[in-house]
Amino acid sequence: MSDLSMVPQGHPAASRLRLFVFGTLRRGHRNHHFLEGKYASVVPAILHGYQRLHELMIAPAPGGFVDGELFELTPEIYDATLAGCDVLEEIPPGQLVGHEYERRLVSVETNKGSIQAWAYVQPTIE
Repeated sequence: MSDLSMVPQGHPAASRLRLFVFGTLRRGHRNHHFLEGKYASVVPAILHGYQRLHELMIAPAPGGFVDGELFELTPEIYDATLAGCDVLEEIPPGQLVGHEYERRLVSVETNKGSIQAWAYVQPTIE
């Protein structure tokens, strides 16, 4: 689904999921200011079934994994924070797919188990 208005009520994508990041949005990296002060918690996480194509891009890959950070965004500013990240990744408002990235629902592993989250990945070619 590329249009957020088409996400059915009750679907995980309709809820306020955490955000898995692996590149410049991580703490200490150049674009972390998009998240700084806008999250309640952050934990290390691993995204299985993906691999790095280069430093800033990941794509599905059986047997692969990508390490990163899982952010629980502050509820009061969740929508604005996620919208700012979408702008960074050049995803048009109300959409999930942009020119270089797709915001996709993924499942990441943390020390507390598997958690569904958003991640910016290489768009699926259909």
